[in-house]
Amino acid sequence: MNEPTLRTAAPGDVDAIKTIAIESGLFPPDEVDFFDEILGGFFDGTLAMDRWLVVENGDVVVAAAYVAPEPFSDRLWNLYFLAVAPSEQGAEHGGTLVATIEQDLRAMGPDAARVLLVETSSTDQYARTRNFYTKQGFVEEARIRQFYGPEDDKVVFWKALVS
Repeated sequence: MNEPTLRTAAPGDVDAIKTIAIESGLFPPDEVDFFDEILGGFFDGTLAMDRWLVVENGDVVVAAAYVAPEPFSDRLWNLYFLAVAPSEQGAEHGGTLVATIEQDLRAMGPDAARVLLVETSSTDQYARTRNFYTKQGFVEEARIRQFYGPEDDKVVFWKALVS
């Protein structure tokens, strides 16, 4: 049996990332085309600070994460995307991605990264997601009421990268 491997995303991973986004219920099929632009900027270097990671099991991408500096902030980074294929959920891929992102940001030093944010929804569908981030050591920092729609708040989680 192959051990899952974590690596930087490659251009051939775009369709797999989009599929994971759809299958995990994060995005409907008609809303994933923006990944082409974001990943394109990552691959061509125009989004040079951004970071895309994937977990591969065998030769299949089963999880992905995207982190980038938050514009107009002081050394704050945002974990904009984290998804694991439904068949691989519970296999610790999400935790591995978060730990690697934190390690990489800390390695950049306090002059480059001091806080990591992640945002999610307040709906019941995302209860497991909120619990996951709490278990990863994030603290619920803010709630923006009705951000995504009626009865659907934005929940912002916060984690310090420096002491």
